Amino acid sequence: MIPVIALKPVSAGPPNTTLKGIHDAFRRELSLVRQEIADSGPTIGAQLRVNCLTVCQGLHLHHAGEEAGIFPQLVRRFPEVEPAIDRLRVEHEKVAALVDELRAAIASDRTDRPAVLAEVDRLIDELERHLTYEEEQLMPLLG
Repeated sequence: MIPVIALKPVSAGPPNTTLKGIHDAFRRELSLVRQEIADSGPTIGAQLRVNCLTVCQGLHLHHAGEEAGIFPQLVRRFPEVEPAIDRLRVEHEKVAALVDELRAAIASDRTDRPAVLAEVDRLIDELERHLTYEEEQLMPLLG
């Protein structure tokens, strides 16, 4: 016998649970990074730097995917969502700037733990507002 795989078409965008699931994963990972920094000694270790940079890179890739994929699709299908998409794009730039500031804060061998913790908190606060707004605006359209 030859195995047969049935392919089914999917909707134009990810289901609500996928968007929320991805966002919740970022929330969880940043919370873990924050806790690791809070529990660390006076300096930031190499593994913590890697963990932090990995989360930041994943966030960048997620936003780049939204910019190139789902945002244009949603604007084509729902032109009325364009102002919300424009706001989300601006917020992506703000989050990217905060990520750059966090990267700079953890780059030094003499990293100041309280300063890094403050940068993580700034990123978490801004990102939480962004993710919540994005879910409020996009999830009804994706269902």
